[in-house]
Amino acid sequence: MKLFVMRKVILTIIVVVSVNWITAQKKVYVQKEIDTFQIVPTTRENILVYKKMLESNKSLNGWGYYYSKIGMLHLIENRLDSCYIYSNLAIKLYNSSEILTEIDKKKLARAYYNAGRALRIFYKDYNQSLDYLIKALKLIDSKSANRSFSKNIKGYILKEISSNHMQMGDNDLALEYLLKASIDTNYLKNPRNFGPLYNGIGTMYFQKGVVDSAKYFYKKALLDTIRGRKVTAHNNLGNLYRKTNKIDSALFHYLNSKELLDKHYDKTSTSSRDFSLANYGYVLMKEKKYTESVLMLRTVLDSVNAYKSFDKIDKDIKVTIMDYLIEAYQKNNQLSEALGISEQKSNFLEKFHKQMLEEKLRELNVAYRVKEKDESIQQLEATTEEQNTVIKQRNLFSIVLIGLLLSIVGIGFLVFRQRKLNNKYQTTNLEQRLLRSQLNPHFVFNALNTVSSLANKKSEKTSSYIAKLSSLIRLILKNSREEFVSLGDELKSIEDYLELQSNFSQKFKYRIAVPSNIDKEETFIPPMFIQPFIENSIEHGLRGANDGNINLDIKINEKDKLLECKITDNGIGVAGASEFKSKNGAEYESFSGKILKERLQIYSRSLNKKAKYTTQSLSKGKGTEVSISLPYILE
Repeated sequence: MKLFVMRKVILTIIVVVSVNWITAQKKVYVQKEIDTFQIVPTTRENILVYKKMLESNKSLNGWGYYYSKIGMLHLIENRLDSCYIYSNLAIKLYNSSEILTEIDKKKLARAYYNAGRALRIFYKDYNQSLDYLIKALKLIDSKSANRSFSKNIKGYILKEISSNHMQMGDNDLALEYLLKASIDTNYLKNPRNFGPLYNGIGTMYFQKGVVDSAKYFYKKALLDTIRGRKVTAHNNLGNLYRKTNKIDSALFHYLNSKELLDKHYDKTSTSSRDFSLANYGYVLMKEKKYTESVLMLRTVLDSVNAYKSFDKIDKDIKVTIMDYLIEAYQKNNQLSEALGISEQKSNFLEKFHKQMLEEKLRELNVAYRVKEKDESIQQLEATTEEQNTVIKQRNLFSIVLIGLLLSIVGIGFLVFRQRKLNNKYQTTNLEQRLLRSQLNPHFVFNALNTVSSLANKKSEKTSSYIAKLSSLIRLILKNSREEFVSLGDELKSIEDYLELQSNFSQKFKYRIAVPSNIDKEETFIPPMFIQPFIENSIEHGLRGANDGNINLDIKINEKDKLLECKITDNGIGVAGASEFKSKNGAEYESFSGKILKERLQIYSRSLNKKAKYTTQSLSKGKGTEVSISLPYILE
């Protein structure tokens, strides 16, 4: 019995000693050790070490840094959804801290950058991404920011901001931030940044029509030391030469792109890979290998159709592939297949532009809500400050009552204004009929941006502008669905368009003349034939003019049963406009012009009328005259 008790005591002593020894081996870290620990390099093993340090003492602060580094690891591993989740956790922890050290601000800036990048690439939420990136930029530009860290990350933030502006349709701001990044010597120390940066600048210049600058930066992009990225530069140079009708040079760069792709397939991005293969299909077509060209282009189109979503770059690639495929089918006498691809292209562009317009309208609505909410808060704070001495004398019930009343008033004000805005922006059904609607998408985007600008300035012209714009869009949507529309409706849309352009875009005078013997409500014509020519006069004929004039004269040709429209301007004339287009790399025929000719041919055949249009310069090249002969019907 005594032996049993002695064994039990000895066993208890061994257990207690073992537990104490194990506890002693587990180190408990202090805050200073956490603050000075750096997770470098960013690997899963190093992050796990830091996590165990934090878990040794529940009072330690450092979980924001842990989540930030986990987010960065997921960014490196291209798990962008997880990157956003963990980066956002880090942002919330840092912003909830009462005091942020300079080291904390540096880490917060990094978390904003990582989350902003994930929002742009994975979620395609360009507005929220831009908000995060601007916050990161402000943190590193503050006077107390760590200079070394700011230099290392600033160029990357500028590049990301530019990418968001480009996707949101603001190419001027996109180019501005790209040029800022291009003079950041620390950013350029990494040769991996050459290709994306210079390709981006070249693309912005090319879209602005500055061909020489575009070519210069595309060639600089070839300095990228990563072979796979040179594929993009050759694609861009080939595209530039093709659109300026230098086909031999285009084929040279397309073949270089394909050769590099074959050698470095795995190091090339999906979009560059698809664009290179599509351009090779174009090369095969030029070599008259039509069957091989069609097979290649169909394969690439299937690959692009598998994209989960489309941004502007993806859209341009898909449209180019379909254009190549239409041409290849036509040259191989497969006209029905060409027509099928043409219809797919029309439907795709219609859907894409509708999506872009809806996103722009949503951004405007959000901007209005935020602006009004801020103004209400400022008014509330001002009122509270002014009446502070009176409020102190009131009891708790009075304070609660006043707060409740102010809240109700504020919410009512916001709801009222929001409903008012919703009534003004009933344009969510902007279905673009590509073969009829010739309204320039750039005009619509510029018009929406003008709405935002006028609203921010609280201009008295805001309501008038919105009304005109809404009326114009409604008429275009209505007219684009009809084979024939009343002359009155067509002229109303043209007058709204002219008024918007003359008052808010480019100053000029205009006149519309219709004889009294024409009943505008009983006379019906095919829609959207006149507006594209008026738009051309504004964009090219009157470019740079200070005293521009556009006249539209309507009359009936009783002999031929045609309605004749004469559009005259006092601009630079046909020769001047052609010279301008040639200098800016736009020597190829416009898509709108082709559609107008095709539509006129259709109406001529179906109605047995000689529908046509002619363009000529006025005397001494001072101005242009466009004559349009359209079939009409009387009701």
